[in-house]
Amino acid sequence: MDAVAQEIHSKLGHFRAQDLSNTLWAFAMLKYQPTEEWWQDFERQVYGALTDLTDRQLANLLWAFAVLERRSEPAACAPASAASASTAAPDASASASASAGGSPHGAAAALAVSGGRRGWVLDPLLAHSCANGFSGFSSGSLHLLMWSLGRLHHAPSQAWLQGFLPAAAEHFFRFSPTELSNIVWALAKLGAELPAPWLDKLLLVAQWRFPSFPARLLSIVAWSTATLNHRPQPEWLMCFEEQVRSKFLDFTGHELACVAWSFRRFGYSTRNNAVFYMLQKQQRFLKADFEILSNPKLLRQVLGVRSAQGEGANDGGSSSSSSFAP
Repeated sequence: MDAVAQEIHSKLGHFRAQDLSNTLWAFAMLKYQPTEEWWQDFERQVYGALTDLTDRQLANLLWAFAVLERRSEPAACAPASAASASTAAPDASASASASAGGSPHGAAAALAVSGGRRGWVLDPLLAHSCANGFSGFSSGSLHLLMWSLGRLHHAPSQAWLQGFLPAAAEHFFRFSPTELSNIVWALAKLGAELPAPWLDKLLLVAQWRFPSFPARLLSIVAWSTATLNHRPQPEWLMCFEEQVRSKFLDFTGHELACVAWSFRRFGYSTRNNAVFYMLQKQQRFLKADFEILSNPKLLRQVLGVRSAQGEGANDGGSSSSSSFAP
């Protein structure tokens, strides 16, 4: 793969938008991590091809960035990267000028924006994605955008989010259960402040499709909603509790602990917590029981007790979020 990546690197200046998207998608599928020099030149080439990217190509690029964990580096770190970036500047200039129709101004613009930072092209990609209010974006592309941001821990601007929310709402009924769960998970991971009516509408669509939600997705939706400090409507809670009861044997210990933590955030006490009730009523130990009993943090989440160090159930639930990476 190193030889292939080197050959691609030598020809980046001739790559179109689709070529760039397909290349990084393939690298992500193979879990291949190119060199930093390759990344810097590739990102400058993407910057030069921004206006040619379709919604799917842009979403695939962000997805590949997320899978390969190419996160945006803070501006304060730019000087530390400048030395390595400067060695690649001559080749990068040639690549960027080719993508900008041979104009050296395109190369200079890309170099000025990058500042030698890792993942610097993420913000230009996001800005371009919402330039037309996400017009023409499919439900699949919108899902990939949000999931990628959650995976990268890259919070978009408020303006971007204000454009994304209504665009996503138009596709609520087109999203699959996995996509709905991933979107609310990513928003929770990013600490987004969402309008209550928007989130209630998403949860209502999820409620109508609860029968097709496996246990894992139910736990993700519950954890995400609780993390967003949103209390669902009473009818939603009743339907969700029924789903927990009917699919109880499908949950892992970690998933049950997160559901129990979410119930308490929704106002349930330990006495009327469906998870705790079901654990008490079992006639035999399950794999999930052993997982919970052998892990003090999960046990505290289910029982709602504090540790000797004063760690609360809320803390345990928050820390468990890192395990939810759909």
